[in-house]
Amino acid sequence: MKEVRGRGLMIALELYPHASGARRYCDALHGRGVLCKDTHDHTIRVSPPLVITRGEIDWALEQFDAALAHPEAA
Repeated sequence: MKEVRGRGLMIALELYPHASGARRYCDALHGRGVLCKDTHDHTIRVSPPLVITRGEIDWALEQFDAALAHPEAA
C-alpha cells in the first residue's frame, strides 16, 4: 500500500502500480463481505455508514488485512 488518505470514515487506499490494479482487491473484499469501489486503477475507496460500530470496524480491518495479503483467496 502506497498511501491512505481521507477524512473520518471516508478513506482511499492507494496501491503501488505494481500491485496489479485495485479491482482484484475490491473483488477479494467483496467476497469477504466488505463493499468498496476501485477508482483510478490503483485506488480503493471506502465509505462505511456513519452508524458503524467499533467491532464492525475491527472486523473490516481484518478483512482488509487478509484480502490485501492474498487477493486471490476470496
